[in-house]
Amino acid sequence: MKSLRTTEIRGHGEKDLKRMIAENEARMVALNFQKITGHLDKPAQISTLRRDIARIKTVLRERATEASAAIKK
Repeated sequence: MKSLRTTEIRGHGEKDLKRMIAENEARMVALNFQKITGHLDKPAQISTLRRDIARIKTVLRERATEASAAIKK
């Protein structure tokens, strides 16, 4: 599983990013279930996925902060 780059994430719209978060969180649940049952082949997938979710949330938060700063001006 390849990690997402921040520049790739910034190229998507807000709806796409929210969809990506939902998909990645669902994938995270599946991976955690596989970990519990002992069928997880690559444990590093969990940390990669967790970091991808954090990157996406960070970009969304930056956009929200920029939007609120633009409104205040």
